[in-house]
Amino acid sequence: AGAGAGKTKTITHRAAYMIKSGIPAHSILAVTFTNKAAAEMRNRIAALLPPSEGGNAVPFTTTFHSLGVRILREFASAAGIPRSFVIWDRDDSIRALKRVLVAAGLENRFPPRQVLSRISREKGNGLSAETFLEQASSFYMQSVAEAWIGYEAALTQEGALDFDDLLLRTLALLRSSAETLAKLQNRWQHVTIDEYQDTNQAQYEIARLITGEQQNICAVGDIDQNIYSWRG
Repeated sequence: AGAGAGKTKTITHRAAYMIKSGIPAHSILAVTFTNKAAAEMRNRIAALLPPSEGGNAVPFTTTFHSLGVRILREFASAAGIPRSFVIWDRDDSIRALKRVLVAAGLENRFPPRQVLSRISREKGNGLSAETFLEQASSFYMQSVAEAWIGYEAALTQEGALDFDDLLLRTLALLRSSAETLAKLQNRWQHVTIDEYQDTNQAQYEIARLITGEQQNICAVGDIDQNIYSWRG
C-alpha cells in the first residue's frame, strides 16, 4: 500500500492483538530499517497494551543490522568470529580498500569508493569474495574480487566486520549452524517486517530461515518505492 495508508498501524495493531490473545511478546520479532522507525514501532505497540495486559512486554523490535549484531555476538563461536568484534564504518572501509588497491597497483584505475560500492552490492546479494571471483568474467570483476579478498583479510586482522557483514555473516551462520538456527526459530516464532520493499537478498534469506517451515511472517511494503530496485 502507498504512503499514509496505514501499513505500520496494521502491523503494530496486529502485534498488540497477538499479545492480547496470549502469544508471548518475546516470541515476536519485529524488523524495520532505521533505529528511529524501530523505536516508533516499539512505542506504538506498547501504547496499545495496557499494563494489565502486559504493556511493558513488547516484541523485540529492531533493524536487520542490529539483529545481525545481536545474533553474531551471541553465537560468535559458531560464526567463527571474536565476540568483541568491532564494526567498521564506511570511512574505515574506504581507507582499508585504498591500502589494498595501492598494494596491487590499481589505485589509479579503480577508486576505493567504486570498489566498495560493488562489494557492498554483492554482499547484499549474499555472495562471498571467493564466489564472486569464481564468477568474474572481466578484468574489472577480477580486480574487484582480488581487492575484496585483500579487504576481507584486513577485516580479519583487525577483528572487525563492516556494515554489510552484519547481514552476510548472519546469513552464513544460519545456513551453516543447524543448532543456532533451531534456537532462533524456537525463540522467534512470529516475524513481522515493515518497509518490506527495502529488503535485499540477504535480508530476505535471513527472514526466510528464521521463520523456518512455519513461514509465519507478516510483511507490509510500498511497491511504488521499489522503482529503483534495478539499480541494486
